[in-house]
Amino acid sequence: MGDKFGEVDFKVPPSEHQGLAFKDEISANLKYRLPDFSTLIWAVEEELHIVTRRFFTETTNKSAVIIGNHAFNDYIGLVDSLLIGDGRSAARVSRSLFEHLVNYCEVMTSATAAERYLEHKAVTADLLANLTRGLHYLKGVAQKRERNRLAKLKRDALLPLKRVLTKFGPAYRRDWSSRNLYDRAKDHGYESHYDTYRLLSQVTHGSYGGVLGSHAEISGASVHRIGPSLDLAILSYLEGLTFFRSFASEVGSRQSVDTGKLTEAIDALLSYWPTYRQGLLDVDKYVWPASPPPSPIAVMALYPSGRIRWFFFEPALSKMKLADPPPNCEWMEERFREYVEAGNVALPANMDGRPITSAVSGVQVTPKADAQWVTAAAIFTPKAGDNTMIPWFNPTPS
Repeated sequence: MGDKFGEVDFKVPPSEHQGLAFKDEISANLKYRLPDFSTLIWAVEEELHIVTRRFFTETTNKSAVIIGNHAFNDYIGLVDSLLIGDGRSAARVSRSLFEHLVNYCEVMTSATAAERYLEHKAVTADLLANLTRGLHYLKGVAQKRERNRLAKLKRDALLPLKRVLTKFGPAYRRDWSSRNLYDRAKDHGYESHYDTYRLLSQVTHGSYGGVLGSHAEISGASVHRIGPSLDLAILSYLEGLTFFRSFASEVGSRQSVDTGKLTEAIDALLSYWPTYRQGLLDVDKYVWPASPPPSPIAVMALYPSGRIRWFFFEPALSKMKLADPPPNCEWMEERFREYVEAGNVALPANMDGRPITSAVSGVQVTPKADAQWVTAAAIFTPKAGDNTMIPWFNPTPS
């Protein structure tokens, strides 16, 4: 973490932030750049507490109560994700909030839809009863108890499942509603949001667009970042809060629960979106590398004793792990020894037991199972600049 206000440490090459241990740095940056964000969130939560208490005690439509459970909890999940820039999680939750909005309107306007929604618990019970994959992890009495519990759940679910499938047809297993989401959204005036819903769904479905904010073409190379997608967080902030505001507004218009103050607090959050957007854009430009990060490198290390060890070198971290030798490496090691013994390597005076090291191109090594990361400086010879290894070796047998 940086020296000033939790900023990213710009002294470290940007490639080190290629999805490697930069989550805390992003959180610190967002907290510094968005000082009013938490205050606005707290204002919503103050009103949300009153609304949820009234909603769950006054709503008589049992299907609507369940949907409200989804919506209120997913709003909390959305905010938690936005606070740390976790755009992928925010996108999934925002997508769900659109479905909760449409489903709430559907069950509040159709008794048949409300019945179908509630009766789908029989399908859920059957699905839960078939979750036997974890049994082999349990042993003895614990496994027996879990097996008996699942068997009872299966028996109890059998008749209700048969009844609802007879009543609603075999397609009821796949979805509680007899109509697709778009048609339901259109009937309730929310079809204009459907394309955004489809975009957010690409994260859930693993479609190409789902890597927005975690994939880029840099200098003709495909670069992937493992960690928060700030682009998706920016998108999900606007869309997810819009969906939840509409949900709160629908509750206020369809029930006796007053949601006016809640929607006003959400409006304040929505008005803050340009500030949130700019803050994330500012952070994001410091996290992406200016050039494609270097790939891991296999390293041979010849110690003073004559022993050769292999390392997995991660240039992006400037760290190494002891590795298993690659197959059929004996001739490589012998050629390396011959090269060093012929006097081709000028050794500094302060080796201090360090090995002579060589990068080995075209070879992959796997870190040993119990290996710990060590700094590259602890292994490489103490030379200045990038010439800490002998980059001559190309393992092509003659």
